[in-house]
Amino acid sequence: MTDIVIRALDRDDSRRLAEMYRGDRDFLKHWDPQRPDAFYTDSGQADAIETTLRECTSGRMWSGVVLEDGGLVGRVSLNNILQAPFRSCSLGYWVAQPYSGRGIATEAARQAMQIAFGSLGLHRVDAFAREENAASCRVLEKNGFKKVGLSRGHIHINGRWRDDIMFQRLAPWDDGIRLDPPAS
Repeated sequence: MTDIVIRALDRDDSRRLAEMYRGDRDFLKHWDPQRPDAFYTDSGQADAIETTLRECTSGRMWSGVVLEDGGLVGRVSLNNILQAPFRSCSLGYWVAQPYSGRGIATEAARQAMQIAFGSLGLHRVDAFAREENAASCRVLEKNGFKKVGLSRGHIHINGRWRDDIMFQRLAPWDDGIRLDPPAS
C-alpha cells in the first residue's frame, strides 16, 4: 500500500513540477487552459510558484503538492478563498498521468477537504468537472460532493468555451445556522 499525503507548495517543487507538466502537456490541453511555453520550463514553474505563494500569503488560496511514497505526483489547491458570510473556496487538483487511476487524486481531495473544513474553517467547497471527465467526477463524488448544476461556458479550453458540472460539498459540521466550526 502506498502512502499518499499532501503538503504545502514549496519553491523547491519547481523543477519536478515543470518535468511533470512537460510530460502531461498533450494530455492537459484537453482539460486545462492554454498556457505559454514558458510555463513548462523550470524557470516558468518557479515564477508560477512565486505568484501562487503570494496568493497563499494573502489568504486567498491554499496550494499544495500531492506526494506518493514521498515523491511528488500532482497538485491540489483551494482557490478563491472567501471569508465572512461566504466561507467558501473552489477545489482544484491534478495527478500526473503516469499516476492516475490509482486513487491518488481521491485521497488528495479528501485531505484537502480536511484542511478546508478544519484549519481554514470554511463552510462550503465548490468544484467543477467536465461531464466527459468521468474520472474527475468520480473523485468528487467519492469525497461527498453533490452535483448542483451546470455552468455553461465556464472555462476556455483547447480553443473554445466549455461547460462544467458544478459540484458542492458543505462542511460536516453544517447545521444550516452555525457560522463557525465547533471548537475542537
